[in-house]
Amino acid sequence: MRIGLNTPDPQAASTEKTKKSTGSAPSSSTAKVQSKPVEDKLTLSALSSKAMETPEIRQQKVDALRQSVSSGQYQPDSSESAEAMLSH
Repeated sequence: MRIGLNTPDPQAASTEKTKKSTGSAPSSSTAKVQSKPVEDKLTLSALSSKAMETPEIRQQKVDALRQSVSSGQYQPDSSESAEAMLSH
């Protein structure tokens, strides 16, 4: 935040210095920034693999519900359903 209009803005000065520098070797801060996406990619890859191993649905429960609905035996308790919806 810049308070005085007559004082130089330090952020603008550092931005100008960065724009003017044309060194071919990356600075140590640039190297740190570049390594972060690699770490994120590895973490994301590990999480993705774990998610793919976990079953998305509980197939036995789905099959049992499907069978009871098909046979006409499924009779949900409306008050229980309402309480469950209101509790969330």
